[in-house]
Amino acid sequence: MSITYSIEMDNSKFENIQDIIRQITKAVYSLGAEMIKQQLEEMDLYIRDSRDKKRFRCKDKRKTSIKTKIGVVEYSRYLYFDRESNEYVYLLDSSVENNCIGLVNEDVVELIENQICTQSYRETADSISEATGLSISAQGIWNIVQELGKKRIEKTDEMAKLNKKDLLQGCVETPILYEEADGDWIRLQGKDRRKYGPSREMKIMIAYDGVIYHPQKNNKVRRELDNKVAYASFESIKMFNYHKEAVIAGKFNMNTVNLKVKNGDGAQWIQKDQDCRTECVLDKFHRNKKIKECVHNPEIIKTLSDLMNESRFDDLIESINAYINTVNDEKEIAGLEVLKCYYTENRDSLSSYFERGIEIPPTREPGVVHHARLGSMESNVFTIIGNRMKGRRALWSIDGGNNLAAILCAKHTRTLDRLFPECEIIDLENEYQEPVSVGRSAEAEGKGYEFTCNISIPANMQWLKNISKFRSISEFKI
Repeated sequence: MSITYSIEMDNSKFENIQDIIRQITKAVYSLGAEMIKQQLEEMDLYIRDSRDKKRFRCKDKRKTSIKTKIGVVEYSRYLYFDRESNEYVYLLDSSVENNCIGLVNEDVVELIENQICTQSYRETADSISEATGLSISAQGIWNIVQELGKKRIEKTDEMAKLNKKDLLQGCVETPILYEEADGDWIRLQGKDRRKYGPSREMKIMIAYDGVIYHPQKNNKVRRELDNKVAYASFESIKMFNYHKEAVIAGKFNMNTVNLKVKNGDGAQWIQKDQDCRTECVLDKFHRNKKIKECVHNPEIIKTLSDLMNESRFDDLIESINAYINTVNDEKEIAGLEVLKCYYTENRDSLSSYFERGIEIPPTREPGVVHHARLGSMESNVFTIIGNRMKGRRALWSIDGGNNLAAILCAKHTRTLDRLFPECEIIDLENEYQEPVSVGRSAEAEGKGYEFTCNISIPANMQWLKNISKFRSISEFKI
C-alpha cells in the first residue's frame, strides 16, 4: 500500500505553536483514515477473489463507515448471498474483528466508558471530541452509555439464570467471604419522578474475600479489599438479590465458602439471608449513630454509648426500656421506643462476628489476605455511586441510572474491559455452544475455501492493526 499525501498550510495564519499542532494533527488523522480505508478495501478484494464462489454469490458493493480515534473512516465492501443459509452477509465484517456500538469503534467506546465514570455527558463529549478526530455530541455519548449499560445488565441477567441452575462457578476459592450492602437515595426525573416520587433508593452491594495491607511512605498503610465485586441497581429487593448473588457466584466458588459474613445497617433487605453459613453483623457506624439520632439527652447518650462500647447489649436494651418508663418528654420517649425496636430486632447482629465464639476459617492466603474488620461500605457508596450520581443537581431516570450504575460498578472493580467475570460455566451441553458463522475455518466445518497464500501487515505498520482492531490477514479463512 502506497499513499502520497500533500499538506498545505498558510503560515501567516498561525499565531502560536498550538495552531500548528492542531493543523498537523488534523492532517495526520486524515492520512490515517485514508490508510485504513485502503487497507480494508484491499482486504475485501482479496476475500472476494478467494471466497467459495459456489457458496457465496457476490451481489454488489455497499458503503459504510466506522468512527475511530482518528475520525470517521468511510469505505466500501462487497455484499454476498450465502446459498447455504439463504442470508446476505458481508464477508469482510465476518473476518475482521470490530466490536462496535452502532458505528463507534471499540477504542472510542472504551474511552467513553472511562470518561463517563467521572464526567457528565456534556463534559465527556467535549473530552472525546478534543482527544480524538471525532466530533460527538452529549446525546451521542448518552446513546452509547445506554447501550453499554444494557449490555452489562443483560450479561448479569444471563449469569443469574445460570446461577439459578447451579451452572455458574467463580474461579476464586476462599473459605470466608465478606458481603456488605447499603442504599443511597438518588434524585429522579420525568415520568419516574411522578411515579416513584422525588427520589428512590439505589441498592448497592460489595463482596470480597479479605483485606490486603499495602505499606506506604510515612508509616501509613493503604487497605485494599481483595477480589472486590460490586452490584448496584434501583431494582426491587427480590430482583436485586437475584442478580447480586449471580455477581458473587461469578467471581467466587461458593462451594469452598464455609463462612459468609454479611454487614449492613439493619435494613430487612440486607439482613435477611437464608444461607446457613451466613453471620449477619450490624454495621458499627450505623449501630452507634442510631443512639444520637434517637436520643437528645447528653447523659442518656453517654450511658447508652458506654454500654454499647462494652458490648453489654442486654443491659443496653434494659436501660432503654427503663428510660422509657422514667422520661417525661414525649419526643424523647418516642425516640427511645424507636431505638429499642431497632436494637431488639437486630439483637443477634449487634456483636462483631469474631466475638460470637464461632469458628472463623482462614483467609484465602493467610498472612497476605487478612480478615476484614468490616465497615467499608460507607466509603464505597460514595466512591462507586455517590461521587458520580449525586450532586451537580443531577437527575436520573430509573433505566438511565441502572445503566450508568452497571458501568460504575465495573469501573471500580476493574472489570471495564470485560462483560463476564472470570468464571466457569459448567454442564452447558449443546444449549450454550457457540453458533456457527461464515468466519469458521474450513477444517472445523468441512466446508469453505482455504487461502493459497498468506499476507501479513508489515511490522512497521503495527499501529494500524491496533487502530482498526483486526487480526492478521494470515488468519482469515472463509
